Amino acid sequence: MDIAAGQSDYLTDAVVRLERAVANIGAMRLKPWRMTLSGYAALKILERQPNLSLAQLSRRCFVKPQTMTRIVAELERREWVDRSPHPESDRAISLALTPAGRASLGEMAAEVDKIESTLGGMLDPGQFPELVATLRRCAVAVEAEIKHARQANRH
Repeated sequence: MDIAAGQSDYLTDAVVRLERAVANIGAMRLKPWRMTLSGYAALKILERQPNLSLAQLSRRCFVKPQTMTRIVAELERREWVDRSPHPESDRAISLALTPAGRASLGEMAAEVDKIESTLGGMLDPGQFPELVATLRRCAVAVEAEIKHARQANRH
């Protein structure tokens, strides 16, 4: 790896820098709603997949169940999410957007779309879907490595 002008060519460096930049601009864009990108992601997922359990939503948002419990409690306090008995489990709860949650999500989406436009503006037209697919494959590979390492640590 060549190091020029104090910058390394490590992919992980670029990914971490991008993740921090996106988190920061996301916080700025969503500040009027006092919302994080994690909370926004939870709302967006519930829009597409209503009636998920807390555990299912935490997995889809890539956060720990304890973190999702805090996020959902805040979304519920704002009356953006409702809890009800889960149709497939006596022990689980089902989460769904309320009309107010759907309206707020629509407003926030316009701001998040600006982030997407900034990122997309750095790519040629055909590169965007290719980059998204590549990043998803990379995430799956790293998640598989995590799973393997955890299993190895148990034995």
